[in-house]
Amino acid sequence: MSLRACILASCDNAPYLAEAIASVRAQSLPFEAIVIADDASTDSSRDLIRVLAAADRRIVPVLRERRLGPGANRDLAIRDTQADWIVTLDGDDVMAPGKHAAEWAAVLPFAGRAPAIGFSDVALTDAFGAETGRWSLSLYGAMDGAERTGWFARRTAPIPRDMLLPKAVYLQAGGFAHDLPLYEDWDFKLRLSALAAVWRHSGIIGTRYRRQGGGLSDAPPGQHERWQAEVRRRNRDLIAAVGS
Repeated sequence: MSLRACILASCDNAPYLAEAIASVRAQSLPFEAIVIADDASTDSSRDLIRVLAAADRRIVPVLRERRLGPGANRDLAIRDTQADWIVTLDGDDVMAPGKHAAEWAAVLPFAGRAPAIGFSDVALTDAFGAETGRWSLSLYGAMDGAERTGWFARRTAPIPRDMLLPKAVYLQAGGFAHDLPLYEDWDFKLRLSALAAVWRHSGIIGTRYRRQGGGLSDAPPGQHERWQAEVRRRNRDLIAAVGS
C-alpha cells in the first residue's frame, strides 16, 4: 500500500490557514496524513492547528520553536514523514477538491515501474479568493527532461507547483535548500526536472494560488535579483547543459 501525505507549510497565515487545511481534508481521495509544519508563527495559527489536530487523527502538527525559513521548514517536514508519496501546499493557498485524485490517477500507471510526477494547472487568486488568472501547464507533460529543464531555467513560462511525487524522487533531487530565503522552490524544481522521471498532467486546476501581498514575493527587487543569481550559480552546470 502506498501512503500519501500532504505537507502544508505555513508561517503567520492565520487569515487563510483554516481554508487551506479544510481544502486538504476535503479531498475526494483522502490523504493518509496531513503534516502541518508551522514555522514559529506569532499569530493564532498554532492554536488553530492544535484544535484541528485533536479533531482529525490524520493531522500531524509540527510546531517549530524557532523560525527556520520556507525551505528548511518544508524540507524537514518532508524528510520526517513516513509517506511514500508527497504533495505540498502553502498555508495561504487552496487545494481543489479533486486534485489528489486526478494526480494519483495520472501517475498510477507508472507506480512501481518508473518514477512519476503528477501536476495540475494553477488558478491565481487575490487576497479574497477571487480568480485573477490561470497557469495552463499541460505542455510540461509533453516535454522530455532536457527540454523541460531548459524551460525551467529560462523561466519563460510558469513552473508547476504543489506536484505529487514519490518521496524517494524528492530525496534524489536533494530537497529544498535551507539557506535560500527566496527562490528555493525554483532551485529544487530545476534539480527535479533533470531527473529521469515521467511527468503527467492531471487535466484539472489543482491549486488556487493566493497572491495577497506582504509575503516573500514582495521583497525588494534587489533581493529577487540576488537570489535568482544565486540559484543560477548553484545550477550553472545543469543550466549550461541544456543551453539556457
